[in-house]
Amino acid sequence: MDLNRLTGGLIQSVGDAVGELGGLFGDPVVRLGVTGLSRAGKTVFITSLVANLLDRGRMPQLRAEAEHRILAAYLQPQPDHTIPRFAYEDHLAALTGPDPRWPESTRSISTLRLSLRVTPTGMMRGIGGPKVVHLDIVDYPGEWLLDLPLMNESFEEWSRAAIAIARTPARAPHSAAWLARLA
Repeated sequence: MDLNRLTGGLIQSVGDAVGELGGLFGDPVVRLGVTGLSRAGKTVFITSLVANLLDRGRMPQLRAEAEHRILAAYLQPQPDHTIPRFAYEDHLAALTGPDPRWPESTRSISTLRLSLRVTPTGMMRGIGGPKVVHLDIVDYPGEWLLDLPLMNESFEEWSRAAIAIARTPARAPHSAAWLARLA
């Protein structure tokens, strides 16, 4: 048997057990990362999701709401003060104000914590009463998606690919001056 597989499985099992105990004795945290290309609607999606979770009467298809297990929903202070807070109130005002408009685009990473006080299901239902689940929503700028391939490339590899693209017939007329400077 491979020692790495054995220890990896052991570490995973311990991690799972700690996670379950954390759910019993602490508030679980669900992190939701929202990313997409620029102008895809990430800010509107997050704003709408939070508004609907705060006013769940508009979400009868949400199972926990349909089962009346969500007792309260509320915004909380940031868990990480080094990351700017998602400007939920500003975005909501832009969308629902007297002169509705699209909210400002995401310029940098931001986050928002929404907490839900819920009645547990299953075996956990009778242990300790309602629980708080924190939903940390992380908004990433869309342009970051374009940078993901760079994670697996060296600067030299990326440079060669950029030059090759610049030399294609469709790009060459626009990149001629840049290619001349490189030469």
